[in-house]
Amino acid sequence: MGIARASRRKADTVAELSAQVQALQARLEKLEAPAHIGNGGGPYRGTQSRRDLLKLAGAAAAGAAGSIVLGSVPATATSGSPILLGNATTNDSAATTDIFPTTATTPAPLFQATGQTVPPTTTVLPTASTSGPPNQSIPLIGAIGPGGTLPPIGSDPHDYPGFAPIQGVGGDTTVAGVRYSEGINGFGTSPTGVGVFGESDVGYGVAGGSGGIDLAALGNGRILQQSPPTTLLANPPAGPPIYIPNDFEQIRDGNGLLYVSVLGGNWVPVQFGGLNLSLFSAVSLQQYRLTGSNGQTWADMDATRLILTITPLFDCVAILTANADLWTAVAGLNQDIAINVNGAIAGWKESGGFAGTFSPNAAFLQTIVQMTAATSYTIKIQWKTNKPAGASDSIFAGAGPIAGAFSPTRLTAHLIVNP
Repeated sequence: MGIARASRRKADTVAELSAQVQALQARLEKLEAPAHIGNGGGPYRGTQSRRDLLKLAGAAAAGAAGSIVLGSVPATATSGSPILLGNATTNDSAATTDIFPTTATTPAPLFQATGQTVPPTTTVLPTASTSGPPNQSIPLIGAIGPGGTLPPIGSDPHDYPGFAPIQGVGGDTTVAGVRYSEGINGFGTSPTGVGVFGESDVGYGVAGGSGGIDLAALGNGRILQQSPPTTLLANPPAGPPIYIPNDFEQIRDGNGLLYVSVLGGNWVPVQFGGLNLSLFSAVSLQQYRLTGSNGQTWADMDATRLILTITPLFDCVAILTANADLWTAVAGLNQDIAINVNGAIAGWKESGGFAGTFSPNAAFLQTIVQMTAATSYTIKIQWKTNKPAGASDSIFAGAGPIAGAFSPTRLTAHLIVNP
């Protein structure tokens, strides 16, 4: 239908021009006499028949009609001459000038600007594509700065010409003793100005690749990372994000806490200004009693509350701590506290109390364990007396109570990624 309408418009235009030619020919009978064309008030000796002028006009009209029938003429210009704006039929500078290859040609680039000393034949071959068209003009628009040369051309996405329709190759410029070569520059003014802006649907907004630094924060060195929408956070405004990340991705939640992803696509937080990738804790406000300990066998203090089960997402060092207020009801007994990891004692200490009864002594134990990614670890607090106790002799954990709560007994695991 579009082709038919275009054909009708061309036919109408031809008919209109033909009518104009006929009207001009009808006036020839009245314009037979030679006409003298003056310049100012003086006589002009050269004469020309108005019939000759009208013949030229008729030929011009016929030529215009022929160009409409045959289709638009591609824009051309000789070296040093301008390319006229607009389309071929109206030369309207307000219309879009569209430069495009024919289906049978694939120049790459379609349009190129080159700086001084760059050979004008510095071009690339069309890019082969498995999606149509099979050969493509990439880039469409290219620019090579003065003294610049094309980088290696290959199949790697980071090789020139890449896949963007507009591409620039930096030249070789030395200003004030500093050498520069910049492919594309952008500048934005005011506090909301943006020098370079990149967007994508679900891909990458801006990507940079280099044999040196991929992304540099020059100027003030500042980097801004905003929080994602609350719909993407597990517990808005807190994280972590609910989506599976790329390996080695990073993001901040609404509280500004930084999360990074490790190999395998899992989020871990970065806290306290250091690389504290995971922190686990178990606490109880109850009081515990162990009666009749033989002084040799370790017993769980609370296998329900004072236990941690951890499967690290990365190879790490685990800093394990246990703290409790320990005391005895029988003089002559000390209290031992330990951290058990997967059935083995990782560390222990003895708490005072031998000389007195009902006198809580704050016990703190810390030990370090190497952990392997994807391995499960069960961590518990255990305790015993320092020597065999009588069948009714007891030791205790937890002082108080105050306001109905005993002093806390806590087990903590702090995982730090191996350097």
